[in-house]
Amino acid sequence: MSALETTTETSPGSGARTAETLPDYAPVPRSALGPALNDQGYYVGRVERNLYWVTDGTYQSAFLTTPDGVVLLDAPPTIGHNLQRAVDEIAAANGVSNKVTYLIYSHHHADHAGASSLFDRDVVRIGHEDTRRLLLRDDDPARPAPEETFQDRRTLDIGGERIDLA
Repeated sequence: MSALETTTETSPGSGARTAETLPDYAPVPRSALGPALNDQGYYVGRVERNLYWVTDGTYQSAFLTTPDGVVLLDAPPTIGHNLQRAVDEIAAANGVSNKVTYLIYSHHHADHAGASSLFDRDVVRIGHEDTRRLLLRDDDPARPAPEETFQDRRTLDIGGERIDLA
């Protein structure tokens, strides 16, 4: 056995190696780390025109500003209150409404819909009929079920913007 093949075992058969024998890997590229978060723990950026995305470094959401209010796509609980802060930031910068009037659920999982109860009861919630069924089954007050549903496809026209759901 050569010096490079020498291992230090921490328990029988573990195969643990010393630092000298570990392979060399390239550093993680900066782009893989995602955008820098602000002091409140989120990043908001423009996708195109009036469509924006929000992240906390792990989960993401998106929103669309329109003359009829803001359309929010998912409400992950890890971003929670920062979703409204992100909307407020963009609305103030662009002179548009910051009122979330529509919330579209991609699906029923808590990691995508767990902060949806933070938005007014008068928000129009839209999701697939199975999303509604599963949210009603789960009976989680943090995830109110959508009132408006669709089965296969639905096209929304909100504030002059077209949103195709499938």
